[in-house]
Amino acid sequence: MAKDTYLKKVLGDECFDKIRTAKVVMIGAGGIGCELLKDLVLTGYGEIHVVDLDTITLSNLNRQFLFRQKDIDKSKSLTVSKAVQSFNYLGAKLVPHHGNVMDTKQFPIEWWNQFSFIFNALDNLEARSYVNRIALFTKKPLMESGTTGYAGQIQPIYPYYSECYDCHPKEIPKTFPVCTIRSTPSKPVHCITWAKEFLFHQLFDELETSTLNDADKIQSETDNQDEINNLNEEANELADIRNKILGTETSVFVHDMLNKIFKVDIERLLKIDKLWEHREKPTPLNVSQYEPEMNELLSDNANESIVNADTREWSILENIYVLYKSCEALQRRLKSGKESFVAFDKDDEDTLNFVTSSSNLRSAVFNIPVQSKFDLKQIAGNIIPAIATTNAIIAGFSSFAGAEYYKHHQNLESTDFSDIINKTSSVFVSIRPNKYVSGIKLSPPADNCAVDSLTSRGVFTASTSDLNTTTLEDFIDKLVAKYGHTKDDISIQIGSRLIYDIDFDQNLDVLLGKIPGIDNGKIIFIQDDDDALENLELYVNIIDSNDSKFELPDIKLRPKKNPVEENIEPESNGISIKETEDGVLLLDDDGSSDSDLEIIEEDADEPPLKKQKM
Repeated sequence: MAKDTYLKKVLGDECFDKIRTAKVVMIGAGGIGCELLKDLVLTGYGEIHVVDLDTITLSNLNRQFLFRQKDIDKSKSLTVSKAVQSFNYLGAKLVPHHGNVMDTKQFPIEWWNQFSFIFNALDNLEARSYVNRIALFTKKPLMESGTTGYAGQIQPIYPYYSECYDCHPKEIPKTFPVCTIRSTPSKPVHCITWAKEFLFHQLFDELETSTLNDADKIQSETDNQDEINNLNEEANELADIRNKILGTETSVFVHDMLNKIFKVDIERLLKIDKLWEHREKPTPLNVSQYEPEMNELLSDNANESIVNADTREWSILENIYVLYKSCEALQRRLKSGKESFVAFDKDDEDTLNFVTSSSNLRSAVFNIPVQSKFDLKQIAGNIIPAIATTNAIIAGFSSFAGAEYYKHHQNLESTDFSDIINKTSSVFVSIRPNKYVSGIKLSPPADNCAVDSLTSRGVFTASTSDLNTTTLEDFIDKLVAKYGHTKDDISIQIGSRLIYDIDFDQNLDVLLGKIPGIDNGKIIFIQDDDDALENLELYVNIIDSNDSKFELPDIKLRPKKNPVEENIEPESNGISIKETEDGVLLLDDDGSSDSDLEIIEEDADEPPLKKQKM
């Protein structure tokens, strides 16, 4: 029996033939990416490009099944493309790309135009929004996907026919007052933030101003001059300790640091009576008390197993031991000269051990529950545990919904997606009883979405010759002729830089090539100040040629819409769908969620968007 027999039965001959000749791109080769690439290869896609900028780490191996220990530190995209060859029965052409998908030199707009479908398996908001905009500029269908623990989702995006990734505003990530973090912590997350963003940063990271050492922010939060003076003194003393890292033995360095941070600083805080009028006072750490047992632990290498005891809470002595071992490793790295600084990374054991142990010691001082290394990693790395099964389920739905596109969209060259829009759904999975899988019909773009509802967009192509012969006034005249603007009623920006409006016309005689910001991948924003026509975004595509390539996209600008104040989300199977900062909140009919569990940001490859409650 031929290898494609069952695929033809499931997909149909016509759909299968389209898939066999399709060229698609998958962005992200992590947890979802490994599963999704397997599915795409076995579905029979003719050519699959894989993009990822990361290398493989030890922590990836528990769920990214195409990687092995021998692959650590290798490129994900290159490794994953080789790994699937063992079951590439239909001979898909795999093309790996190691790089940042937002790099316009490596991935110019023409590169995107070769694909008939984009599959996203990304892990961060910025890259997702970028690919979303690329899909809108190129009018390519995009499959969004993500998981958080047992929850996950796919969202097919058909540019200008369904909601895009940015149709719903994202919440601003929660932050904590500097003074709470540095003077009066009351929760484990306060101590973790202090250890990661302040202590580690001040000692080992690049010498730049930390957000937790911002004098203006501190002044805006407290008028207690004693507290302000204390915070300044703390930072200055930490700078002195940092200067000792390269020329001091680890035992001396750690003793001085422990004594200063957990004894001297705390004793100084206790003198600020106002801070403790309504709070439980901290207890300074008696460092000398633990030195004999500490020396005993350090004398036996077998005790290094403590560092790997990820799932239990360490005692104060064990935390001091782990802090010592992490400082020893970090000092060694800095003294080698190979690194001038060390940045925190949840997958860097040395940095994670330092943050875990120092955070726990601070928690003990402030009578706050300590955390296991495993639990702390979830908060410090803004992650939740990744579940391989959820990744596999979501990758399967993503692949299936992609195949539906080739089955129902009759003309793959057409950007009229009306024939597919009612034949595919967003899918949500969870472990909620009777709501394990929920399919929700695609909604049209949100009326108040600044990305695809109030703005048209396309690609502006020009040669280097055009830039050297076309003035800004020539460009504006072409815009007016093409789109029906009135010259006196438009303004033009590149990023935050205004380059033209009726009161700012000094650039009219300047050649386009001389105007700052006109470069490959930049966005020219044209706004009708009379509010008659919708906004226009032009993606700049410069071709190195002496011939004229000047071309504005064929777009008919629509009358400007009035943004709606409130957008009511669709419901399905008794579930209301509400977008949060980076994810989806599934609500019962009464508007309540299943629990108060807050999921922060997931590990690389997993979050649906970035922050959600389930």
